[in-house]
Amino acid sequence: MSAQPTTSHPKRILLVRNDRIGDLVLTLPAMEAVRRHWPDAHLTALVSPYAGPLLLGQDAVDDVMYDEPALKAGQLARRLRPLQFDAALVFNTNTRNCLAVWRARIRQRVCWAYKPVGWLTATHRVALRRSHPPVHESDFALAFVRALGCPVEPRPALPAFKIDPAARKCALERITRLLGTGGPLFGVHPGNRNSAYNWPAERYSALVAQLSRHGRVLVTGGPGEHALLETIRRTAATAYPERVAYLCDLSLLELAATIAAQTVLVVSSTGPMHLAGLVGTPTVALFSPHPAHVPAKWAPLGDNHTILVAPLADGEDPEVPRERGTELMSRIALDEVLHAALDHWQRSQAPAA
Repeated sequence: MSAQPTTSHPKRILLVRNDRIGDLVLTLPAMEAVRRHWPDAHLTALVSPYAGPLLLGQDAVDDVMYDEPALKAGQLARRLRPLQFDAALVFNTNTRNCLAVWRARIRQRVCWAYKPVGWLTATHRVALRRSHPPVHESDFALAFVRALGCPVEPRPALPAFKIDPAARKCALERITRLLGTGGPLFGVHPGNRNSAYNWPAERYSALVAQLSRHGRVLVTGGPGEHALLETIRRTAATAYPERVAYLCDLSLLELAATIAAQTVLVVSSTGPMHLAGLVGTPTVALFSPHPAHVPAKWAPLGDNHTILVAPLADGEDPEVPRERGTELMSRIALDEVLHAALDHWQRSQAPAA
């Protein structure tokens, strides 16, 4: 491959990460690397309306621009062109995004080389295969920064993240009103919007009942997960119902603040797992061994987590089809998850060395 073109000092940089919560969280180290290298540059993040509020008030970017998914590439380009960006990092390298930054006449464009449209529209290409071996999404994003000429640390520190004060106040007030303030607060987030394979609902119900023997339990859900939470509420045979509460109407910022208040969170590979890594909440994360879902690609940031991967039988193909995903995840034993959650709680109680 020919050498990358020389990078001039960009003054206005567009950071394209208009997909899911976890993708955005795992791109924050890359955004911070750009900020450190070019502190006087103006950074704008193009984000999805769902995940984008996470960046409000954060030092990593100057502006947050919400994408309008209904816009075609040319229409998006017309939104971008008057803003006169001179560099774009297209972390979400899909056809629409690549064509939009090209048609917006952004002079320096960083795209993934292994998508044809990325190769054709980029001035700076990221020639990094993501699956063999698997590359963590945060490392993948850092490769874009490196391609634009920014030096980056191989394993940067956890991104700085400021929890919205109003969201924190709302979250703490609701937790106190529902569950009081005494004892540990175990978080359980059973939904994942089909981002990966998940534990069956009946296992989450059983976990809620077991955790309620040891402290307060807060079960949270995202948009469209009311029915799932109602199923768990109906089937969790707890002897301590007053210790269990359910919340399914939180904004994204309120969810982040709620997770930050929890002693430990049990969750599958989904956006709230990445929020827990970002805010430093101990996490028990349930993963599938499917190559598209593995922790090597999608583990949360930081090191305050226990990762449990559903085991495969000898010689079993890890590319288990979706219709068998729940059965596969049910191989993670209830006792294993419970023990991991209680272990995190007990470690949090130990005096600092």
